[in-house]
Amino acid sequence: MLWLVLGPVTDWAAGDRVWTLPPDQEAAAVNAVRQTLLQAVGGTAALSALVFTATNYLLNRRGQFTERYAVAIGQLASEQLAERIGGIYALEHLMRESERDHTTVVEVLAAFVRENAPVDDTAAPAPKGDRDRWMHPPAGTPDDPSAERSAARVATDVQTALTVLARRPNRPEPNPVDLRSTDLRGANLVGARLEAVLLVGAHLEHAYLGGARLEHAYLGGAHLEHARLGGAHLEQANLWGARLEHAYLGGAHLEHAHLGGAHLEHAYLGGAHLEHAYLGGAHLEHANLGDAHLEQANLGGADLAWADLWSAHLAGADLRMARLEGVRGLTAEQLASAITGEVSGGGAG
Repeated sequence: MLWLVLGPVTDWAAGDRVWTLPPDQEAAAVNAVRQTLLQAVGGTAALSALVFTATNYLLNRRGQFTERYAVAIGQLASEQLAERIGGIYALEHLMRESERDHTTVVEVLAAFVRENAPVDDTAAPAPKGDRDRWMHPPAGTPDDPSAERSAARVATDVQTALTVLARRPNRPEPNPVDLRSTDLRGANLVGARLEAVLLVGAHLEHAYLGGARLEHAYLGGAHLEHARLGGAHLEQANLWGARLEHAYLGGAHLEHAHLGGAHLEHAYLGGAHLEHAYLGGAHLEHANLGDAHLEQANLGGADLAWADLWSAHLAGADLRMARLEGVRGLTAEQLASAITGEVSGGGAG
């Protein structure tokens, strides 16, 4: 290689004109050409070495990543709680380091939650009498769900996985987080970022979801009794047939949400935003809708018996066939601004 550079290649690069120069100038010109060629060869060699080093680094790093991933997955299957939690945090570190593996880690953590917190379909429903007493406690008797609350506690490792999912990096994802039919009672998801999450049939009784980002979420048939959803973002969420009895939704954003047939008995919706929401056939008996924004909302056939509508904004709201028996705080002005047609038990009071 060196012989070629100093010999034939130098002669070719110097050209025929160099041989017509005086001897001293000829030698200087040839040496200059040789020096330039040697520098070029040295630069090429250095660049090749750099590329080789970088390639090896990336391959080694990928190998280390794969090894760390395998170890973390093994930890998830451990019988020791501490090891499972360690595996979850290890996966979080890998997810933050590697955008390429973001989706895989998210799917693994979601699968971990589904496998370790499935809904118990074999649990017998409460007797009808018990349900009636819970839904409509006797007058003067405090509604005390303390016994249910004490039993509603999500497992520590499942909560850890949920926390990691809730704070994952904000990157494009091909699929929504799948948490369907999971038992997440009492889970802490305050401020969680779970847009478009699949929570169909999930149990979130007594869960803490204040300020959570649940836009476009699928919560059809989900159980959110006594859940805390103050200030949560549920714009365009699907809550068809969801159970939200006694839930706290103060200031929540439910614009354009689908709440057809949802159960909101005794729910607190003070100041909530329900503009353009669909509440056809929804159950809002004894619900507090004080100062709620229901402009252009569809409440056709909804049951609002004994609901509180003080200062509720009803401009353009569809109240046709709605049941308004015993409703409180509803004025003639509010009714005049709404689309009423035929209502059951309607009237200002």
